[in-house]
Amino acid sequence: MKAKPKNCVHHTLRRWAWLALIGTLILVAGCTQKRSTPGEQRQAAISPAAVDAGPWRLELKVSPEHPSMAKPMTFTLHISNDHARPVTSAEVNATLTMKTMDMGTTQLQFAAKGDGDYEATKKDMDMSGPWSLAVDAVQGSIHVKQNFEVMVND
Repeated sequence: MKAKPKNCVHHTLRRWAWLALIGTLILVAGCTQKRSTPGEQRQAAISPAAVDAGPWRLELKVSPEHPSMAKPMTFTLHISNDHARPVTSAEVNATLTMKTMDMGTTQLQFAAKGDGDYEATKKDMDMSGPWSLAVDAVQGSIHVKQNFEVMVND
């Protein structure tokens, strides 16, 4: 059996060392890419959210699209009847409650803006995270309650 020259063994070891180094760098680069956590993702509030509630259809729009706890947000609710006609002269109130911890409740009164649109504004929120907006709308003998989820960002 003929022995390999020393340079050939050295060359093979160097090649394996380089391949191992390159493979390690690729693996490290793939593992260190920043992944966003749920708190870092900019989640839109479920907006617009439309639901049929009894004889009415409620459509909630939250603006801005990505509400922030430190900035004002506006809740616009459009109410239409089962014939797609706007419901006017309804009394609309809501309660905001944080879903993940007890932050108390915040009462909101919606002002009629015409053509079935009602609006309420909140100056800021106490905490980021998922909130429940429980809407209570009344017109004559019709009384509708509906919950909407609103995600508030940092």
